[in-house]
Amino acid sequence: MRFVNLAVSVSTAQAVPKFQLVGKQPRKLPSNRTSWKTWRKRHPDTLVLSTETGYYRDYSRDPYAGYYRVGMIWFPVGEVRKDLSPKERVIGIEVKNRTRAYPLAQLQEKPGITADSLGGESIHIEVSAEGEVVKVKDGRGGEIPHIYAYWFAWQAFHPDTTVYRGGECYALGSIRYATYSVIPEGAKRLSGI
Repeated sequence: MRFVNLAVSVSTAQAVPKFQLVGKQPRKLPSNRTSWKTWRKRHPDTLVLSTETGYYRDYSRDPYAGYYRVGMIWFPVGEVRKDLSPKERVIGIEVKNRTRAYPLAQLQEKPGITADSLGGESIHIEVSAEGEVVKVKDGRGGEIPHIYAYWFAWQAFHPDTTVYRGGECYALGSIRYATYSVIPEGAKRLSGI
């Protein structure tokens, strides 16, 4: 067996010598996390790899099911900020070197569009009635790369991150009911909500 010092470029799917990547900032790509039901609806021609791999493994069973339910972390991660529970699931967003964690449970409580501002940019997070994050876009409609993570992991890599706390409801342009943690200029407070 021969080991080669190569990495695979995600953007070009070509192998490149690792030393060429030293000091380079990889481009962030938008990603999606969705249920199989939603995926099949959007992409009916999707093919799935066979579970007949030659090895015994029950692919219908999630090997991390217990990890999701248990509050403790199974490995050392250093100091964990107390803003959220360590295993609170968040969507992490970085815009112009500013980072914010959006607690997934909070977003799922109010399906629709949650609007916010980070690094001077508008952010719109769309959540379906089923609780799936459908899109994360900027004010111009462009996709914003985001990551699903546990709070302990997100804050470890982004120690200066802020946490989205929601706020009062405001109307701005075509977004009629939105929750802002930072009120955008020109937004009008909606009363009685």
